[in-house]
Amino acid sequence: MNSVLVLITVEPTKEVEVLNHLQKLKLVTESHLLYGPYDLYAKAEAKTTAELERLVMNDIRNIKGIKSTMTCFIAD
Repeated sequence: MNSVLVLITVEPTKEVEVLNHLQKLKLVTESHLLYGPYDLYAKAEAKTTAELERLVMNDIRNIKGIKSTMTCFIAD
């Protein structure tokens, strides 16, 4: 199984709205609000890296209110 951690920065006051949207995405297994340089994170798992790439590029990055993302593929 392949996994990614997506660190997300959102527009002010959009944190909960974006979090709710992330929690509805099929491949997202975990998501939470953060305090620090990023506002949220989402962890996702899939059989292929191509599925994860599509999730990040087509689904997560297109959520209204997201300003930027940093995607980290998990090594283990």
